[in-house]
Amino acid sequence: MRVPLIATLALSLAVFLAAGSVPPRLPIAMEVVALDTATYAQGRYVEGLVARAGRPSAWFEYQPSRLERRDLEDCAGSSVREAETCVRRLLARQELGSVRPAHVVVLIAPGEEDKVVARCIGIGGQPHSGERQSTTLDPGSLRYAGNAQYDRDLGLMAGCITAAGAESGW
Repeated sequence: MRVPLIATLALSLAVFLAAGSVPPRLPIAMEVVALDTATYAQGRYVEGLVARAGRPSAWFEYQPSRLERRDLEDCAGSSVREAETCVRRLLARQELGSVRPAHVVVLIAPGEEDKVVARCIGIGGQPHSGERQSTTLDPGSLRYAGNAQYDRDLGLMAGCITAAGAESGW
């Protein structure tokens, strides 16, 4: 079967235009802080998810943060609630509300049954979507034969970061 040259050119042009219509990645300044009670493996798992969400083919474009790492580490107490309060005070003192990119801090804490809790905090003073800004992830998913659980965790982490970004004024 012969395909007319016009149809082939039209199809090629459509594919070319569709490839150029990819939405831009969201700019964000990102910090990840493991609480004192989190294990090394839990922290590395969440940091890996955050890094993957910032790859060129993913959702976010990471930019330099204006937060001091030492100040954030001072907030790494034993409970998520205490750490979140400390981080929110720190963000308020830094007056990052009008600064771009939006700043997000991810707190990492141990969960139940070898799971890990990630709490995403923006600069809005209160959660935009509390149920999305706190998620339970499974570091054991790296041992599974398939990628379904890891992909689920990656999607949950991206949703957590996005909700915190919305709190920050996207």
